[in-house]
Amino acid sequence: MRRRFILAAAFAAAFTFASYKADAAPQILAALPVESGIDLNCSGGICAAELSTYCLQRERPAPSMGTAYVPAKPEHFTLVLTNDDGAAVRLPAGDHMTFLEHRGFMAVAATIELGRMKALGATNAKLVVWQNASLIPVPEANDPNPLTDDEIAYVTDSLRQHGQSYVDKTTKAATAQLLAKLNSALPLDGAVEARNFDGMWKSAIGDELPLSADMPGLTGARDAFNECLDGTASYRLSGLKRCMDFQHDDLLRNLNIDYWQNQPGS
Repeated sequence: MRRRFILAAAFAAAFTFASYKADAAPQILAALPVESGIDLNCSGGICAAELSTYCLQRERPAPSMGTAYVPAKPEHFTLVLTNDDGAAVRLPAGDHMTFLEHRGFMAVAATIELGRMKALGATNAKLVVWQNASLIPVPEANDPNPLTDDEIAYVTDSLRQHGQSYVDKTTKAATAQLLAKLNSALPLDGAVEARNFDGMWKSAIGDELPLSADMPGLTGARDAFNECLDGTASYRLSGLKRCMDFQHDDLLRNLNIDYWQNQPGS
């Protein structure tokens, strides 16, 4: 317990350290796999999906707000574009999407302009994240401590594979991914009646994961979702989304501590 507290404090310290070392390359991030794909939600001319991520390098500073990332291996991120006829085209997501830090090291926003998506002949799209996917920060000029090729190779291969057991395959990770999937499917703001939430849940999750299914993460996601509801008749979506963001990030933060505790050489 004491070690977990120390590591939790280290997370807070990492953010403080980042403010002093903003010119040094930040952490490489692991992206949790979603092989069924994350639907892109379009608003204001931008189509976006939220990726659940965690930190692979505790010795490097956390990413600052809006830090740009790129796929470490292009084949691990696939953009699936679908037209009105249902025909699908698969493209390397890194060639068409932008990946930006969204909430520390726990979430990354993957975006594409709606105009660009339409120019590619698509009316909707989803992003597939494959096993062992990771994201590396875009290099900055005059970086006093840049990522080296050897460092990138070690982190995105050996350390990323280590994360499969301690993060990717856990029930908590599955719960976090379902919360991110549900949150991405909700409208950005406005009021909604409580009686509509089951329909929204089924629309976002139930098509692929039947609500009666006994599968990792489903019960935890539903419990976290219900915890964000306060029993009133209607809700502001912005407040609900913030609550689910907190639930999602808390799960990944604790998983990241487990990963650090069991990292080779720790």
